[in-house]
Amino acid sequence: MRSLMFSLLLALAGISTASADPRSFHAGTTRVTVEDTTPFDALITYPTEADEATVEEGLFSLSASRDAPVAAGARFPVVLFSHGGGGQRPGTPLAQRDLLLHLARQGFIVIAPFHPGSERPFVDRPRHIHKALDSVLADPRFSRRADPDRIAMAGFSFGGAVSLIAAGASVDLAHLSAYCRDHPDDTRACGGIVTDGSWAKVPPSAKSDDVLPLKALVLLEPYGAPFERKGLGSLDLPILIYAALQSDLRPEGNALALAKALPRPPQQVAVPGGHFVFVDPCSPTLAARAPEVCSDPPGADRAAIHQRSRRQIADFLRANL
Repeated sequence: MRSLMFSLLLALAGISTASADPRSFHAGTTRVTVEDTTPFDALITYPTEADEATVEEGLFSLSASRDAPVAAGARFPVVLFSHGGGGQRPGTPLAQRDLLLHLARQGFIVIAPFHPGSERPFVDRPRHIHKALDSVLADPRFSRRADPDRIAMAGFSFGGAVSLIAAGASVDLAHLSAYCRDHPDDTRACGGIVTDGSWAKVPPSAKSDDVLPLKALVLLEPYGAPFERKGLGSLDLPILIYAALQSDLRPEGNALALAKALPRPPQQVAVPGGHFVFVDPCSPTLAARAPEVCSDPPGADRAAIHQRSRRQIADFLRANL
């Protein structure tokens, strides 16, 4: 763990944390329904000139302008976002709403599907991302404001794996099974994974049919165990990886393993806290309902981590789009 902390914190020197937060725009928000085998909604956040107000989304409150016009002017870069939770655990992009709204205020159009539950998440979730992008680019509200030549993607946890697949990575179930056989302590990565040898001859997947022309990736506590070096070989693009130092998604088999296997060395940042430190600070209601998600170990200031990482991510995307 000390070597992990050193390598990641050393890389932090290359990430700007002192830049001003220009907040050039207000944040707009809307939803679109995307047609698929199981139709799903996507949350869109975007720059607008309209004043923000409190918008209620179930248990979550957002400061945004609902359904306001997109700000006029030049086309805005697009950021796709894939939330955490895999398989039948659907999750929600609202868990990272503060990041999505911050990016909108910085001049990005963000497209964040609500992934429905799936028995084939490695296949279905990249398709959700692709279809949501196509839907927004065809929407008259966004078609003249979104720049289809400047697209990046970000993802949390399983959404990190989806981001890698959308960029061209191949999933290797034999590699995942062998990893989980050797590291049964990585329960978050290996829950439900077959380790009896029956996956040993499963070949790596072909590239997804939903690979996108992404210019950059941001991976927050990514699920990296399903990937090995050969399957990542085509990902020659800027990547920013965040890892939590007390995570139960074992960094040596996930975030750090990705950093070592990628063909282009990524920028890396380590923060104190567990896996869910990248979920937005919780309201008292949420904290009572999901204490595991909402609590942090001593020394982890979630609000400060988010404030710093939002600026770092916006700077990284601005530099690469």
